Amino acid sequence: MVSVRVSQAETQSWLPTPWQVNPVPSGPSKDANLNVVFINPWLTLDPDGKPTATPIDRRVALAIPAKHPQTGEATNFVARVYTSNPNGAPGPYKNSVPVSVRVEQAPKGANLEPASSSELWEVRDGAGGIIELRLQYQRGIPARVKAEGKPRSTVDANFFRIYRIDQGLDVVKSVPTGIDRVQQYSLRVTMAELRKLFDGSEQLVSVSVLPWYHRQVSLP
Repeated sequence: MVSVRVSQAETQSWLPTPWQVNPVPSGPSKDANLNVVFINPWLTLDPDGKPTATPIDRRVALAIPAKHPQTGEATNFVARVYTSNPNGAPGPYKNSVPVSVRVEQAPKGANLEPASSSELWEVRDGAGGIIELRLQYQRGIPARVKAEGKPRSTVDANFFRIYRIDQGLDVVKSVPTGIDRVQQYSLRVTMAELRKLFDGSEQLVSVSVLPWYHRQVSLP
C-alpha cells in the first residue's frame, strides 16, 4: 500500500456530498489523503468456503480517507478499482474497470535474517494509460493487526461492506516517523482520469507491506 499526499481539491472531487477528505491524523501515514493499494490475492472463498469462480484477481484500488461533517463518521471510500477480472466490473462498489495487470515479486533471504524484496507492478487500461510501481525494500518484523472497517463507495455513499481483517503490517517507509528501508521506489501514473491527482506535485508519505492479509467480508 502506497500512501500519498495529493491535491486536496482533486481528492475531494472524487467524494460524494457531504463527505470531506480526512487526511490520516497520526501514525506512519500521517497527512496522507490517498492510498494506492496493490492487491495480489491467492485465494478467494465464497460463503460456503469454496473457491469462487475467480479465486485469483489481481487489482489496484484507490482509497480516500473521509469524514462525514454531520455524523462524525470516519471511513475509507473506495474511489476506483482496476481489476484484471474481465467479469469483475463494475464490482461491488460499482466503480471497477477492467485492466491488464502484470506482477513480479522476488524475495531473497538467508538463514534467520529478514528478506529483501523487489516488486514490479504494471497496470494498463484500454487507452494505454498505466500505473507502474517499482519497489525494492528490506523487510522487517511485521506487526499483527486485527481490525474492522466499513469502506463505502464513491458511487453510492449509502453502500458499504464490513471488513474483518487479520493482517501482518510492515511499514518499510514512513516520512512522518523516519522509517526508511526502501532502496528503490518509483510510481508512474499516466491514466487519463488520474492525471490531476498525479500531476508531479504528489508527495510520498508511506509504503506498507502486508505479508499476510486475511479478510472476511459481509454486508450490513
